[in-house]
Amino acid sequence: MIKKIIQQTFNKLSVKLCIFSSILILVIIIAMAHLIMQEARNSLLSDMRVRSDSFVRAVREAFSPKLDLFAMHLQVQEIAKQKSVKYAMVVDQEGKILSHTIAEKIGESDLTSQGIAFRQSSAPMFEKRKENGIEHYYIVEPIILGNKRIATAIIVLNERTINAALSRTRNKTLIILFLGLIFAITGTIIIVNYLIKSIPALTRAAIEIGKGNLNVEIKARSSDEIGYLSEAFNQMVKGLKERDYIRSIFGKYISKEVVEILLKEKEISLGGEKRKISVLFVDIRDFTKISGKSQPEEIVRFLNKYFSHITKIIHSNNGIVDKYIGDGLLALFGAPMQLKSASIHAINSALQIKKFLESFNRERMDSGEEPVRIGICVTSGTAVVGNIGSEERMEYTAIGEPVNLAVRLEGLNKRLHTEIIVPVNLFEDTKEMFNYKNLGSYNIRGWDTPVEVYEVTCENK
Repeated sequence: MIKKIIQQTFNKLSVKLCIFSSILILVIIIAMAHLIMQEARNSLLSDMRVRSDSFVRAVREAFSPKLDLFAMHLQVQEIAKQKSVKYAMVVDQEGKILSHTIAEKIGESDLTSQGIAFRQSSAPMFEKRKENGIEHYYIVEPIILGNKRIATAIIVLNERTINAALSRTRNKTLIILFLGLIFAITGTIIIVNYLIKSIPALTRAAIEIGKGNLNVEIKARSSDEIGYLSEAFNQMVKGLKERDYIRSIFGKYISKEVVEILLKEKEISLGGEKRKISVLFVDIRDFTKISGKSQPEEIVRFLNKYFSHITKIIHSNNGIVDKYIGDGLLALFGAPMQLKSASIHAINSALQIKKFLESFNRERMDSGEEPVRIGICVTSGTAVVGNIGSEERMEYTAIGEPVNLAVRLEGLNKRLHTEIIVPVNLFEDTKEMFNYKNLGSYNIRGWDTPVEVYEVTCENK
């Protein structure tokens, strides 16, 4: 649980940006601190070289008119008070130490090669050497009285004494830089959260859209890229709303499946393809007689209720309503979307429509209205399906033998006192699934040979 919370926290863009910015600021501050301390070190060394000149002048005065060792010792001890100085001494030309920060060294001789080199140098020297792993800095100044060199002044500094001298400066620098780091990180957090505050809102809105809720809007509070993104997001939502509106409006006139195909196609053109489909045609018997006894408003209300229930049944069986023909309805199964066992879906729809009509008629009779009788024919075969019509107006439909046969064969229902009939080819395809009754063969207009017809009973196998 804790690991998940940590992962979620560090996966946030604001946290990543703050961490990256903080690391960048920290690197810059460390580099600045290093540069400041390096500059402070250089300034200290330069200052000590200037002080060494003053120290030499003061020591030279201790030689005139005669050597005053006490005054010389005072000057050596004074220069040694500088924290950066490890020790200071004055050596005569023979190498004898006349004065030293460490009293025990006074009177000793410095006969080292380094000491000899310092005494032989006619010009001031600044030399850096590493001794025992520590950097040492030697400031060497000749002491000249008149035209004669009488002694040499040596001031020695090393890394430890320099760091001690700079400790106060270093501490102040670190405190200032630390405070600067805190303010910089705080400012970064505030700025980053301000800049990306719209992103969580965009995320929540995108999740809502994924759930199907298009009633979302992001308020663009800035004119930067995030603001442009928010505005583009709102335009996208607007486009989705318009698309849904078009889908819902067209879905009331043509099937939702056809709407989806039309919306996906970049260009709608006339044309079609051959496909095996099943066709269901349902018609109300004696509708002219029923409509003659009712007002137009009642007829429309009756048909709307009747067709609404039948349409739901067809859609529940993966069919589409091709068209309403007066009091008749033509439905397709297997177009525009391929459908396995389309004939079975069509016959199931016919049986469910028959069952619906029973409850529908009970309601009518309870209201004192006449019951409605219908006839249904289901056919199957190869038809041409696609966009048919003209360039100005077209519709997605099917043409061919199964469509014509369904419309013409349905009329036998009234003559044979049946409700659901199918031709022989559909019987052969589905006889293992449904119960049938052979009604014989009949001549159908447009067909050269009689068509064998079967009645579908209420119960399927």
